[in-house]
Amino acid sequence: MAARSAAVLLLAGVLSVMLFAWGVVGGGCDRRADRDAGGVITVEFWTLALRGNSDLERYITERIAAFEAQRPGVKVRWVDVPFEAMDRKLISAAGAGRAPDVVNFSDKTYARFIGLGALRDVKALLPGDADARFVPGALALGKMGGKVLALPWYLTTQAVVANEAVLSEAGMSAASLPKDWRGLMKAAREFREKVGGEGKSGGKYLFSVPLGHESDLLMMMFAEGLTPLKAGADGRLRGNLTDPAVVEMVKGWVELYRDGAIPREAATQGSSHLADLYQNGRLGLINIGPNFLNRIADQAPGVFETTRVGMPITGELGRGHVAVMVLGVTTQSTHPKEAAELVWFMTSEESQEKFCAVVPILPSTSGSLNKPQFTDKAAATQQAREVLRLEAERLKRPMREPLEKTVEAGLIAARALKDAVAYTPALEGWPDMRRSFEDGIKRALTGGEDVGAVLARVNGEWDRILSASSGGATVEALPRVDREVR
Repeated sequence: MAARSAAVLLLAGVLSVMLFAWGVVGGGCDRRADRDAGGVITVEFWTLALRGNSDLERYITERIAAFEAQRPGVKVRWVDVPFEAMDRKLISAAGAGRAPDVVNFSDKTYARFIGLGALRDVKALLPGDADARFVPGALALGKMGGKVLALPWYLTTQAVVANEAVLSEAGMSAASLPKDWRGLMKAAREFREKVGGEGKSGGKYLFSVPLGHESDLLMMMFAEGLTPLKAGADGRLRGNLTDPAVVEMVKGWVELYRDGAIPREAATQGSSHLADLYQNGRLGLINIGPNFLNRIADQAPGVFETTRVGMPITGELGRGHVAVMVLGVTTQSTHPKEAAELVWFMTSEESQEKFCAVVPILPSTSGSLNKPQFTDKAAATQQAREVLRLEAERLKRPMREPLEKTVEAGLIAARALKDAVAYTPALEGWPDMRRSFEDGIKRALTGGEDVGAVLARVNGEWDRILSASSGGATVEALPRVDREVR
């Protein structure tokens, strides 16, 4: 416990340094006044892990050239940063007063930097209406307190992949199974009774989810209409893990694991165990990205043959989770207008549709999702064929034809995206809060600790992390889950 308290104090110190870097505490450093010459405005644009793929490099280079052609006198300096280096490089640049103008964040990294005051409100700088352009559930991540702090760039979401051969062993089928987590938990017990778990029938299970490492439990709380956080009397967020409904929900999953209805890997391994167990014929179904089907076809053709695809499993709200990559303008930008214009350009329908023609991702623009390549099987197959052609040329290997099931899963994911939500709170301490939660849940899963006691302890740790954060987070930081679609 003392070690955890020390860690919280260390976090507070680190955050203070980061706040100073952004000029939130004690004023900022002089911004790169010497970078522009001859009247040319240079906008520095940082992306996440896009170099190394020649097709992506050509795409980004072409889009930048198109942007510059529309805005004479504006130049874009593109810098690509590896995932694991972004936090360190961005904090270092900010400390020197040289943060980039535009930054590409993952939803989890964005959550930390929002609380540090790293991003500027671009609502008044945008050339158009963000609400009219973007998928609501994706845009909501970037909207706080009437401000627009980031725009969604590209998205990934999931579909259900079901092995009818495994399901049939319990007299089940993909069509007959519940489409929500609670119903699926009940069905998992029935499957175990009929087929058996560890040590029986090859250790087969109805499904699995990551519970202890890369845990989906917090996401599923929001999806069920529950919240692990609530506002205190002062309006600041506090932990809400001791709420009876939250405790009951977590206890249900822990008991499902302890009773052997989901595999042991759920406690200690992340999402990678889903693919491994499924292609080995040990799971009846999983929620996973559509392109996983290509891997099944290559490594487990027998499993692929009996695989069917469907809409993703959801919580009580009937809304799936979407992972969001965002673009934001930093508070240190000396050219916020031009930076906001670049963000608007890169997130346009045209730019995103070109992006989706290079790699298998989904756009955040509502209008794009109504286009044939995201709604029509023939058009989607043609786009998939173009992506595979580019891949084959880049890797210098024979081209493979699009798989019908992969195309179908992609269309399903695009359809589900319209009502999906980014279940990631925009909290600077969220990564640390997740780690604290996962450490506690692992002890409940594998060490037999009481769920209520574990959640109470984690709740206290959360409150210390939240109290150490800058300014105090409010309910504006929570995912928008205010309407049901079921």
